[in-house]
Amino acid sequence: MDFSALTKKSSASFNQHKNLLKKLAKGQTAKCEKCQGVLTLDLKTQQHGKGIAKCPQNCTEIILDLI
Repeated sequence: MDFSALTKKSSASFNQHKNLLKKLAKGQTAKCEKCQGVLTLDLKTQQHGKGIAKCPQNCTEIILDLI
């Protein structure tokens, strides 16, 4: 089996999310790809060691491990 295409797609997705989180951490505005709502970064969630980046309609939701 050739996993190179899957590896490239996974790597591109990871880098896209990493760059998105960098923008949010710097206080810059980023928009959801689906609804064009403004994404927010919340590092003070109810769960210890977790953060979340999401849009108002919850079509984008990235859970972060902060430990």
